[in-house]
Amino acid sequence: MSATHTLADETRQAVDALLDGQHWANAQSSQRLHFHGHVPAFDSAHKLTVSAASAIGAYALGVEQWWHMAHGQHQSVALDWMQAACSLNPGHFQKQSGYVLPALSLLTELKADFYRTQDARWFFPIGSYPHLRDGVLDLLQCANTAEALANAIGKWEAHALEEAFAERKLPGIYARSAQEWLDHPQGRLLAGKPVIEVEKIGDSEAEAPRACTRPLDGIRVLDLGHVIAGPIVARSLAEHGADVLRVTSPTIQDPFRQTVDTNIGKRSAFLDFDRPVDLARARELISGADVVVQSWRPGSLKARGLGAEDAAAIRPGVIYVTVTAFGDDGPWGARGGFEQLGQAVSGVAVNEGGNGKPSVVPTYLLNDYLTGYLGAAGVMMALIRRAAEGGSYHVRISLARTSMWVQSLGLEPGYTPGQPRRHFADNLAPMLETRDSAYGPLEQLPPVAQFSHTPASWRLPPAPNGAHFPQWLKP
Repeated sequence: MSATHTLADETRQAVDALLDGQHWANAQSSQRLHFHGHVPAFDSAHKLTVSAASAIGAYALGVEQWWHMAHGQHQSVALDWMQAACSLNPGHFQKQSGYVLPALSLLTELKADFYRTQDARWFFPIGSYPHLRDGVLDLLQCANTAEALANAIGKWEAHALEEAFAERKLPGIYARSAQEWLDHPQGRLLAGKPVIEVEKIGDSEAEAPRACTRPLDGIRVLDLGHVIAGPIVARSLAEHGADVLRVTSPTIQDPFRQTVDTNIGKRSAFLDFDRPVDLARARELISGADVVVQSWRPGSLKARGLGAEDAAAIRPGVIYVTVTAFGDDGPWGARGGFEQLGQAVSGVAVNEGGNGKPSVVPTYLLNDYLTGYLGAAGVMMALIRRAAEGGSYHVRISLARTSMWVQSLGLEPGYTPGQPRRHFADNLAPMLETRDSAYGPLEQLPPVAQFSHTPASWRLPPAPNGAHFPQWLKP
């Protein structure tokens, strides 16, 4: 059997495991996934291409089942290995008017890296927004240079620094091995949960899928997320016709590169949840939504009356998606965090670094996009259950749990951690599509999973934040 066929079987097995327990998923379901193209090699200890193809394949099969329920026919789904691999960090490849878009500004972002602590652990601070950067520098009483951060962090013991960051609601974690994380109360808690958690939280009438041109025509998605993982849940649903309305704060906007990537296929509006009139408008939008996605710090929206139970009371039958760093219950249930902290806390970064300094995966991003694809799979699971038995559902996914799942797929055989790495994009050559937009011509990665009868595509180019009114389109 060829290596490509073995990889396809391995990916289907991972998809089967993600869909285990779904009444509609059987031994034939993952056989509808067909893989083709060149399999790129990463200088990584982890199975990055398999994890990307598995997460995308799981939500694609949920969409395919939804179509089957409405039309009585099945589709096959094709995934190109190269496109799947590049979907872990598609923003790296996108271009505006022929130019590659830069990542976060070096003028505003903290010099994030793994820094040695006094007790010989490795600490990763994040300050990707000015207020977070300033908070970290104020706590450490140092300048925003790698040398100053190293000197300041070197005066702290790892646990004490981690707790000081948490007390000030700043994102920072010291790297643990996979076993150390499983021995931690929060790690044990997450290990006992499914990768995609779907909980019924209320009763409602069943809502069957309607026969439409595209699988998710007529499904309304309110995207209250920020940065990457939450908005990717909603963007994935937009690939198949969902009406997605992105709502962001005018005072806390995502960086430009992320906005251009995650706003594809959506309309975008402003609401300020510190204003009562805007909170009331958000509740009106929830009353007309099928799906609500949010990825703010645990408890933030609940404190404003926009939590999962609130949404289920406003709109019985709603699917509410919560994206967190470490889960929303347990001893760390109130902590926020970003992509790289999931890698650091769970053992991924230690695996990548070997016996030396920990390292994030070569794509830099791992959990953000994978968690978004897994969240989209959770939405489809919940929609299918709602069609059969009614009910409101809470879908929970977390960055740390995603990293734990990636490790469960096994390590790449023969890879030596800590060896010199090529830049991750050196052997990646994805196919891009060009679209006109308010930003000029954009070249971006198209949807990875392509369907035999209903090709996946985005109807809308990425909209600038606040470009639309906060209202649903008329049916």
